[in-house]
Amino acid sequence: MMKKLILALGIVLVLVNIAILFLDDDGRVGRTNYIHKWEQVTAQDVKETLTVPGVLTSAKEEPVYFDSVSGAVSEMLVEPGDTVEEGTDLFSYRVADYAKTYRELTASITSLDEKVMAVEQAISEAGESDFAAAAFSEDVNVPETIDESENEEDTDAASEALQQATEEQTTQLQEQYRISLEKELAEKNAELTAAEEQLAGLEETGEFVTVTSPSAGTVKSIDESGNKPVITLQSSDLVITGELTEAERKQVQNAMTIEAKLDDGPALEGEITELAEQPAATDGKESMYKFEASYLAEDEQANKLLAGYHLDTDILLAYASQAPTVKPAQVEDDQVWKMANGQLFTTKVDIGAQNDKQAAIISGLEAGAFLPANQGDYYQNEPFVTPWKAQKMNWSTWSDSFTSYEFLLGLLDH
Repeated sequence: MMKKLILALGIVLVLVNIAILFLDDDGRVGRTNYIHKWEQVTAQDVKETLTVPGVLTSAKEEPVYFDSVSGAVSEMLVEPGDTVEEGTDLFSYRVADYAKTYRELTASITSLDEKVMAVEQAISEAGESDFAAAAFSEDVNVPETIDESENEEDTDAASEALQQATEEQTTQLQEQYRISLEKELAEKNAELTAAEEQLAGLEETGEFVTVTSPSAGTVKSIDESGNKPVITLQSSDLVITGELTEAERKQVQNAMTIEAKLDDGPALEGEITELAEQPAATDGKESMYKFEASYLAEDEQANKLLAGYHLDTDILLAYASQAPTVKPAQVEDDQVWKMANGQLFTTKVDIGAQNDKQAAIISGLEAGAFLPANQGDYYQNEPFVTPWKAQKMNWSTWSDSFTSYEFLLGLLDH
């Protein structure tokens, strides 16, 4: 009889406790959180990317013109589909007027000589002065002022960060300018060499000029009817092209870094070089915007790449370097639960770059903080207990541990 009475009282007590907790909307009844697993916030690099399909295509189509007034094509030396190198003979023609052609070629050589010298001088000036930075000064995005701060150290840090960012932008623009000049110089030298060879051929034969390829590539088409251009070349240099949806177009900007991955092939790194402002096509529901990206590849890698290859292209939208990092699931309504002074508290955080596995914290949480592995809205700002892991105890001070207030409180909670 006594056992039945005790059992009944126990059941009533449990039900009363459940009812009190259920009806305690104001949180007046203390609760104990049982945290089985903790995670420590660590500093990591976080990349936020947008993955879109892409395809390798020729960087450009280059027409080779021939004016029928200058003469008549005598022999075509290539066929559609042929691969040519810079300087490869494409076709020859019989000149209509030797003296006129000679004057035109001589004038062209003189003009190209002057252009080559001008580009070489620009490269020299760009390397010796801030001429390159000045040429791009309108592109440097520098705030006019720094917000005043009550903390002088914060102001100094902001000034230093601004100066560093400006120097990095200037260096990047100088490098881009130098690369563009070197590319232009190579093009002008190729044109000059071609003109000199044509003049030499004219002087040798007295009536024929041989036209050479201005660049490496593939012969796309030939038109011997006298229409311009007589030959169209597809550049051997490849670029990555693709399309973005309206939502994706809002996230992407020119000069963003990309990484493209081929099946069983190398990873290609580069940047967005062209980004359409007008849609290429629309299906009535959503517009599509074309983009183009250049990349760098070693010769061994480049030889394995062909136009038409499909690849996945990751566009880098945001990047955080060595930032406090948590799992995206651990953030709810811009807040995370963290341990402090033996209790769990919510703290507001600002999220930067994030992906499926990582979320970088801009402010509100420091590396080294401890978080429950499983976040949720069921925690309260109350004490917590964790499983006792004897293997992690410092047994050299076991006597202090067993007599501490925290140990006794934990033992009672368990």
